[in-house]
Amino acid sequence: MASRYSVIQYVPDPIADERINIGVVAFNNNAVRVRFVSNWERVRRFGLKDIEFLKDFAHQMKNEAEEGLLFPCDNFNGLSNLERISKITQGWINSIQLTEPRASLDTVDELLEDIANTYLREQNLELEPKVKVRDRQAAAKIVRSKTRDVLKREFGDQAKELLRKDYEIAGTKTNNKFDVVVANGRPYFAAHGLSFEVDIPDTLKDAVLWRISDIKSCLPNFPLAIFVLPPKLGQHHYKQIEDTYQKTITTYKAMGADIVQENDVEPWVTNQLANVTGQLGERFFLGEIDDN
Repeated sequence: MASRYSVIQYVPDPIADERINIGVVAFNNNAVRVRFVSNWERVRRFGLKDIEFLKDFAHQMKNEAEEGLLFPCDNFNGLSNLERISKITQGWINSIQLTEPRASLDTVDELLEDIANTYLREQNLELEPKVKVRDRQAAAKIVRSKTRDVLKREFGDQAKELLRKDYEIAGTKTNNKFDVVVANGRPYFAAHGLSFEVDIPDTLKDAVLWRISDIKSCLPNFPLAIFVLPPKLGQHHYKQIEDTYQKTITTYKAMGADIVQENDVEPWVTNQLANVTGQLGERFFLGEIDDN
């Protein structure tokens, strides 16, 4: 007796039609065998949605298979298993879909093992190298370090006098602190670090936006950079964070901030120094202004 099989797939968004295999079913007219993924974490990451309904479906389908039925609430009375699954594959348009059944000469049990090995190649998430992520504090350290390196190359020991800690820049409504402020008597440019390698809270994004807006409304030509660590493939909620990242940097740019990444920090700082020394002269920049 010919056996047949179908692959059970999860389609989070039927319009986008992106899918991931979550199970397989092998059957003939007398028997039904099913198998689902044993670790649902990869499926959860793929859909970025609650997947408890998928686990419930898998549990119910396993129970139905033990009774020789294909699906939970299988009510296709009088139809063969092949006719049942053909109707399902043609009619379902929701987030659980099945491929068109294919025939095999193997027994149902042999076929189940074969298709499970082929279509359910699960990654052992515990053995996968974890994605190393850096938080906002790491971003702040990077932009400070790279700025300090440029200042040392340009000005030697005097660099430490130019890179200010806890320096407040007066905006229209308040004084604003940034991770990096290069100043001597008055601020010349500033930068602030943000990391999207982690799930960034809205309050932090809004706080940075406020600082940009407050400074630019008072000093529209003041050089201000936001140093960003973009999202990493493989981190939790990557798709959502990537979407947030793109929207956030677009907003910051519209407010007048420069967006710089890791390889852009030193060229950006070098360019700002060139602008300052070109306008004021190197000696003036280095020490002939007091803080009054």
